[in-house]
Amino acid sequence: MVDSSESWLIFFFHCVGSLSIVLNCGTIFLILFKSDKIDTFRFYLLIFQVLCTHTDLQLTLLIIPMPISPLIAGQCNGILATYFKIWSHYLIAFIITAIIAQMECLVFCFAKKHQIIANLVSRHVLSNRWFISGIVVTFLVPIVIGLVFSQSAMRREDQLDYVREHHPAFLEKLSHLENFSIYSSNPLLIIVLSVTSIGGFLCGLMFLFITIDMLKMLKEVQTKVSAASFRRYKNAVNSLLAQFSTSSLLLAPLFLFVVLTAAQIENSDDAADIIVAMMAWHSPVNAIVLVVTTPPYRNYILRKSPHQSTARVNTFSGHHSHGSFSRLKNFFKFQ
Repeated sequence: MVDSSESWLIFFFHCVGSLSIVLNCGTIFLILFKSDKIDTFRFYLLIFQVLCTHTDLQLTLLIIPMPISPLIAGQCNGILATYFKIWSHYLIAFIITAIIAQMECLVFCFAKKHQIIANLVSRHVLSNRWFISGIVVTFLVPIVIGLVFSQSAMRREDQLDYVREHHPAFLEKLSHLENFSIYSSNPLLIIVLSVTSIGGFLCGLMFLFITIDMLKMLKEVQTKVSAASFRRYKNAVNSLLAQFSTSSLLLAPLFLFVVLTAAQIENSDDAADIIVAMMAWHSPVNAIVLVVTTPPYRNYILRKSPHQSTARVNTFSGHHSHGSFSRLKNFFKFQ
């Protein structure tokens, strides 16, 4: 059962989700068929965009998480909760896994572009062993955190007893909810929060190091490659930086929500709903930023020919004369 005051949040998620699906599908089409010569990096870009689409589908359609403030609790009103009756706790664990995977993939995109540039200047080049290890860790960490978090909640049948003992004022409200999850401090939950906090801090440091090092190496690359190739590398780095900046639309509200939930401020329902709603804007904004900052995609949308844009902004120096089928076949041929 959804409170009438929160029905706007579900409607908002549906509207933004519909827009996001259209934009994400369009962006995936551009990556597959209009990437020209963005080297093997486009494969990692495609994975990131697919993860963005996946997370957005969960957030705005399949799960639709909604806070129950000021308690450390939440309910889900998406298709999986409403029609398939999957417990909200498992759905929350699933969306946490998706968000972590998405952010890790973005950092990994930075690492991949860093290695492409590093190979040109023969500096800070990682061995294949290190790179494969990074892929394995990136794949396993979200799954492990999701599994640990899935075991951190109290039993579903014990929830109302816990509310009756510790939050009696909310007993009537929660007793009418068919599918919700409430949390209390326990070792597994503390482990999840600690690991994700430390992991986020380390990812931030890695991003900072990679960005500074790439910008330094770009100066060396300028003397080793053609002007067109240099603009291509520089533009790819600028696009990644722009996409990373849009991640604040997801991470900043998430951080504010955690702080608000931990503080358990009375009458914070509206603030919590607005914070959660802000997270839905990340995916559509990210898709727009990717198109605007990537010349082949921007030129295709504006219907500019390669010859018109090469002299000014087309830093990827590709040709648009190839058919879409040929582009799809060549997409997985790594250079």
